[in-house]
Amino acid sequence: MRFSGGASHGRLASGAIALAAIACPSGLRAQSALQTPTREAIERATPPQETAPPSKLTVDGGVERSPCPLAEPRFADMTIDFKGAVFDNLKGLTPEDLAPAFADFVGKKVSIATVCEIRDAAATILRRAGYIAAVQVPPQRIADGTVHFDVLMARLVRVQVRGDGGHSEKLLAAYLDKLTAQPLFNEKEAERYLLLARDLPGYDVRLTLRPAGTAPGEVVGEVVASRIPYTLTANLQNYGSHQVGRWGGLITGQANDLLGFGDRLTLGLFQSLQTHEQTVLQSGYDIRVGGEGLTIGGRFTYAWTRPSVGLGDPLKSRTLVASLEASYPLHRSQTSNIRLSGGGDLVDQDLRFAGALFTRDRLRAAYLQLDLDATDPRSITGRRGYSSILPLWRVSGSFELRRGLGILGASEDCGAPPLYALCAAGVSLSRRQADPTASVLRFTGFGEVRPRPDIGIAFSPRLQYGFSPLMSYEQYSGGAYTIGRGYDPGAIIGDSGAGFSLEGRYGTLLPRSRTAFAFQPYAFFDLAKVWNKRPLQDEPGSMTIYSIGGGLRVAYGDRVRLDLTAATPLKKAPNDLRRGDTRVMVSLTTRLIPWGK
Repeated sequence: MRFSGGASHGRLASGAIALAAIACPSGLRAQSALQTPTREAIERATPPQETAPPSKLTVDGGVERSPCPLAEPRFADMTIDFKGAVFDNLKGLTPEDLAPAFADFVGKKVSIATVCEIRDAAATILRRAGYIAAVQVPPQRIADGTVHFDVLMARLVRVQVRGDGGHSEKLLAAYLDKLTAQPLFNEKEAERYLLLARDLPGYDVRLTLRPAGTAPGEVVGEVVASRIPYTLTANLQNYGSHQVGRWGGLITGQANDLLGFGDRLTLGLFQSLQTHEQTVLQSGYDIRVGGEGLTIGGRFTYAWTRPSVGLGDPLKSRTLVASLEASYPLHRSQTSNIRLSGGGDLVDQDLRFAGALFTRDRLRAAYLQLDLDATDPRSITGRRGYSSILPLWRVSGSFELRRGLGILGASEDCGAPPLYALCAAGVSLSRRQADPTASVLRFTGFGEVRPRPDIGIAFSPRLQYGFSPLMSYEQYSGGAYTIGRGYDPGAIIGDSGAGFSLEGRYGTLLPRSRTAFAFQPYAFFDLAKVWNKRPLQDEPGSMTIYSIGGGLRVAYGDRVRLDLTAATPLKKAPNDLRRGDTRVMVSLTTRLIPWGK
């Protein structure tokens, strides 16, 4: 909601939840000034994160590789006229795939120890292809210069779960049993199911392969599982506006693996420092269905706000959001992921003035969402000082298409402009020109490149296109909660918008131990612009904000994170009479339970 007209910067009131401009209790501005909360002002169950680091898969052990006797000093003077190599019992790859292991030696007189080099090079090719294999040199007579190698490839015949499997041990086994169906164990093919097992809420898994003691090459997978059944985190920040409270606190509890379905229950409470100004309650529950990572879940949010605008604070807003969603990982790996989600939102928003219902929005929307991410594959292996946490580059993006539906008591439009006759006599929509069945296309992205492991340049775009005038909840907003540090949340709101945050960073937020500190100074530039379709007479067609600043992020182990930012607006907000001063922003997040894990 947006307030306009004269507070600390010469406006009467402006804030993250923008409602209306009030000159006196009986005098309201035009309908276009009345704005109920956008989505970003309501959904606060989790402190904002730019992107999650990629999962790190751990597979230890495999087929034992024996020493190569031909490399011993007593064979140092022995040579052969090398003509080629034959790999017996090779599966999964073709002989041509292993040709690079020996191609440079064909037609040359080489030391017999070169056979060991070829053996090791072939094993490396197999390993890079994901196969766990041993390449051996069997006893033979090399008469024609052709050397035979015996390839022993691993096949997983059984999986044993050790450690704390919890209530979801059967679901964990359903993922891992997929590995025994493969004729050969291939780490790249297996990583989907190993990572899906790690994706179970609260779980971590580590796979170790050991000989089964049966046929050669057969191995048993020992999976060591650990889990965290409960978490409790708290966040304190001053990103809000004066009208709904600069300072606010968020506490989030999560209970994992309650019923054995890979389920997760989340409860959250956001409260402004002045308790009457804003309260947001959130809950969510999701389960895993089957052995391929399908997730089904629901979320519920209820928020009420009474902004401090003087004159008895006559404005009150209430928002209810209920959502159902199903998501499926189309592709899951350490270096790239694709997830498809679909669901629906039911949103009820009411605005009251002096106790009387003034606006009412009933939004029913269906959506499809595609999430993508990719990380430099070479960084996963730790090359040149990079890692999965500090890769050379990483990118992520989320595409969302939404469509309003005229079902379940959804609002109807106010009629044709300029009269909007259907809303003239009764309770109106928060925006008279809004189309409750409008379509919206959104994109949120993140990209980071590191010229050196300790220097990062991050780019975070955020785009939206509304095909018709939107209801308030669907609009694009710029400000502290999205893009526009230094401005109040919701400083600009529009049907369509584009913005980005550009940030330079030094260092990492990954401490060396759980009792160590890590520091990351940074500098940034934020820009956001919005456009409105069919703006009313007193509603701007477009608005822009941009700011610069810098700050310091501090992490203490994996328990505490502090973000200090000094942000300077470079342009006055649309409802201000002058440009705002530099604003110091603070966000402190700590994990209270478990503290020692």
